[in-house]
Amino acid sequence: MRGSLLLHALLLQFTEVLLVDSKMRANTGGNQVEGQAVGMADWGAFSTPKGPHFAPDTPTHVTAAVGAPAHVPCKARNLGSKSVSWIRHRDLHVLTVSSFTFTNDDRFSAHRDPSTGDWVLVLRRPLPSDSGFYECSISTKPVTTISVKLDVVVPTAELLGDGEVYLDRGSTLNLTCVVHFSPTPPEFILWYHRDKLVNYGSREGREIKVRTVHKGDTTRSSLLVHNATVWDSGKYSCKPSNAQKISIDVHVLKSETPAAMQTTTSSGISLLLSPALVTACCTLAAVSHTPHATSLFFFISSCLSLSLFTLFTNR
Repeated sequence: MRGSLLLHALLLQFTEVLLVDSKMRANTGGNQVEGQAVGMADWGAFSTPKGPHFAPDTPTHVTAAVGAPAHVPCKARNLGSKSVSWIRHRDLHVLTVSSFTFTNDDRFSAHRDPSTGDWVLVLRRPLPSDSGFYECSISTKPVTTISVKLDVVVPTAELLGDGEVYLDRGSTLNLTCVVHFSPTPPEFILWYHRDKLVNYGSREGREIKVRTVHKGDTTRSSLLVHNATVWDSGKYSCKPSNAQKISIDVHVLKSETPAAMQTTTSSGISLLLSPALVTACCTLAAVSHTPHATSLFFFISSCLSLSLFTLFTNR
C-alpha cells in the first residue's frame, strides 16, 4: 500500500514539474526547447482556458450575398458574467451589446445561438458597401477582441446557351439557369414564359418540372418541358431572388430539321435549283450545242419539265 501511495505522489510531483516548466517556457517566448527531451509533449498546450475566450475555430472570414441575410458568428466561450459586443471597425461604431442593438440601422441585430452558444451578428439586406472588418469583443480587462472580415458579393445569373435555343416538336426542352457568387442558395428562383410565371406540373400529356441544386457558391436551376409543342416557343426568363432577371429565346420547330440547317440548306437549294435559273441555263446550252431544230425542241421541253419539278420541290 505504501509503495502505491509513494508512486502516486511521485507521478503527481512529476506532472507539476512539467506544468511549471511549460509555463516558464511560454513566458520566455514559447520557442525554446533547451532541456526538453525529444518527443516530450507540451502539456500546457493542451490545457483549456478557464476564463472567457474565443474558440480556436472561430471564423475570421465570412462571405455573404446580396439578397440574403449575412450571419457573422463569434464563438465566445466561458463568458460567465461578461458580455459580448459587436463593433464596426471602419468607424468604431458599437452595433450590439449582448442582444441589445445600439445603432439606428435596423438591419443589424445579434442573438445567441442556443445550439452552439455562438453570438451571431445578423445583417439583413446586406450591400457591397457593408463589406469590411467587424470586431467581436468580450468585456474582460483588458478587452478580448477578434476581427472578422465580411465580404458581401453580388450574385449573377446565366442562362446556358447562345441566346437562342432550337428544338423539334415533341422533344424535351431543357433550360439551365446558373447563379454564380451565391454562398447561400437564393430564397427562390422563378421561371417565366412570355413574361408569365411558369405553372409546374402535368397537363394534356405535357409535363413541366424544375430541379434546383446548390453546391459551393453556385446554384443551378433546370426547367424541363417534356413533349414540347410550338406553343412552348417564345422568351423564357430566369429570376433568382438575389440576382437580375436573364432571358433566352426558344424556337420549337414543326419539322425534324433544325432551323439553322433549314435556313442554310433551303436558301442554297433554292438558289441552285431556281426554275428560272434552270430554264435559262438549259436554253443557253441548247442553243449553243444543238444545231437541229427537232433536237432543240426536245431539249428545251426537258429543261421546262425540270424547272416545274424544281418549283414543286421547293414548295
